[in-house]
Amino acid sequence: MLQFVVSVKDRAADVFNRPFFVPHRNVAVRDFTDEVNRSAVDNQLNKHPDDFDLYLLGTFDDNAGTFAMEDQPVVLVRAKDVIQTAVAAV
Repeated sequence: MLQFVVSVKDRAADVFNRPFFVPHRNVAVRDFTDEVNRSAVDNQLNKHPDDFDLYLLGTFDDNAGTFAMEDQPVVLVRAKDVIQTAVAAV
């Protein structure tokens, strides 16, 4: 089965975080979106959405044990594009 290899890039630090594997790129986008919108004191993605983007790095075939990497990382979604602003209570 193919697993997608994705990573969150911290643009402020100009580094990619440890890659992780997901069964589909849409799962990665959904999980990233959920995390960006999780309000918590220690959640840097939520505090600084302009600094983080999710990238597709390639795929991993767990039957063959091989990787197929993109020539360049491909942006899947930017945190600033999925952050939801709080709506004030009326």
